Amino acid sequence: MKNAALIVTFLLTAGVARAGWFDDCDHRAHRSAQAGMAGVSHVIVIARAGSLRVEGRDGVRVVAASGEACADDDDVLRDTTLTATRSGSTLTVEAHVPSLSGWSFFGNSSPTLDFTVTLPPNVPVDITDTSGGMTVVNVGTCSIDDTSGEIDVRRVHGNLTIRDTSGGIFVDDVAGSVHVPRDTSGELSVQNVGGDVSIDEKGSGSVTIGRVKRNVWIGHKGSGSIYVSDVGGDFTVDHKGSGSIDYARVAGHVTIPERHRR
Repeated sequence: MKNAALIVTFLLTAGVARAGWFDDCDHRAHRSAQAGMAGVSHVIVIARAGSLRVEGRDGVRVVAASGEACADDDDVLRDTTLTATRSGSTLTVEAHVPSLSGWSFFGNSSPTLDFTVTLPPNVPVDITDTSGGMTVVNVGTCSIDDTSGEIDVRRVHGNLTIRDTSGGIFVDDVAGSVHVPRDTSGELSVQNVGGDVSIDEKGSGSVTIGRVKRNVWIGHKGSGSIYVSDVGGDFTVDHKGSGSIDYARVAGHVTIPERHRR
């Protein structure tokens, strides 16, 4: 009992000494970077821990990144930065976030960098993100490679490609085609597409696809339901695990796996 009381006393004392254990980080700082668009035909955005927003804006002549760095240590905060570098016609905006070995009992949670990138809406953009939510709005042809966190994409003036490991994906209003080579888990919703929708491999999680002018093709789908509606071309599912397949208003041919009945 005495040992238990000592432990409780220690935890209470430590909690008073460091009330921010489970709060946000202790140190914050503004971070920004920008570069002109003259001669730039391709933009790369590399994000790490933290939220990301990429937004196309009419009339802008620079690519600008701005956000907030957050860390439990001043030295780590100093090394959490944003840069904009040019190589030929490619401009790269990158978040530099130190990687910590782990979480200690006395805090030292991993640093984060939440930021927004603004750019012209017609320039092709490739986005790589490690963790945290992502919003992409009003951009040109776009490719996204994401590890975790929700992805929300709206108004793409070209084709869209998304590779994702975990987290929901919500896509609305793509002028070209949508291609998902891999999505391991999480809900997937795709609406209002001017071209095709093709999903090579989808693990767990529901799939909802609607208002597609051309074809919808799903190569391999694991668990979770599929619902497709208002398709101007064909609807095809090659392989399906558990979960229902439902569709409505498909103008072309429908080819789906036979369901085994008991």
